[in-house]
Amino acid sequence: MLLELVSGIFRSRSQPAFVVLRGARYQHNNKLPDDFKITMLLTLLSSLLLSAVSASAARLTISIPPSPPQLPNPATLTSSTHAVLLGPPGVRYDVPLRRDNIFLFPDIDAASYLLTIHSRDHQFPPLRVDVEKTDSAQTISAWQTFRGNEWSNKGPSYGSAQNEATFEVRPFAQKEFYMERGGFNILSFLKSPMILMSLVSVVMIFGLPKMMENMDPEMKAEMEQMSSKGPISGSEGAASQIQNFDLAGWMAGSGGGGASGGSGSKKR
Repeated sequence: MLLELVSGIFRSRSQPAFVVLRGARYQHNNKLPDDFKITMLLTLLSSLLLSAVSASAARLTISIPPSPPQLPNPATLTSSTHAVLLGPPGVRYDVPLRRDNIFLFPDIDAASYLLTIHSRDHQFPPLRVDVEKTDSAQTISAWQTFRGNEWSNKGPSYGSAQNEATFEVRPFAQKEFYMERGGFNILSFLKSPMILMSLVSVVMIFGLPKMMENMDPEMKAEMEQMSSKGPISGSEGAASQIQNFDLAGWMAGSGGGGASGGSGSKKR
């Protein structure tokens, strides 16, 4: 098409000039002006330059397909969702989510990149994207990567393509900002320490009398004797002694109880 356009511009004056542009054919019976020729030449050169630049750069497309149950409808993603392609120091590409649910990186240089998709409500796996330049084309490859591991540790492959590549990335989880309140569970209720202590107390209150009734009389007498000499009775005696303690007599130096100390002082 470009050759036909150039030949149509520089035809002889006697023949009509034909210009082919985007499939349409235009005929000019008069001579084309020089300014028009220069403009058309500049347009051709710029288009050739742009095509050469686009051919030397890789084109990466990340698609978000429907992924039930995490993401049944990708159109529900918020407008703040964006993808970041982080390469060597100083190389960073940041593109927003388009209406057709894709992230488009129009031209990326040959390097190794980390692709991260940032979303408010969903979590996406990070990818490793390698762009390798060859003599004729550029090879784009993608693998799943893992944070905190070595860069050479590659996960499942997402495929490979020449010059233009499209990879589908699905969310693996949905972000939860609120903790759901758990329902009533009888096992959790019975495992509570307070409930266990209450059950043990009820068993002792209603079970020990039954056991005492069926016990041998001699053993029963021994248990009553042991309970009378137990720490509970001793603590009650210590408490009564503390209550009858004569602090004034002890401070006066009598060294005895209140009644005995008073009678001794009178006899003297």
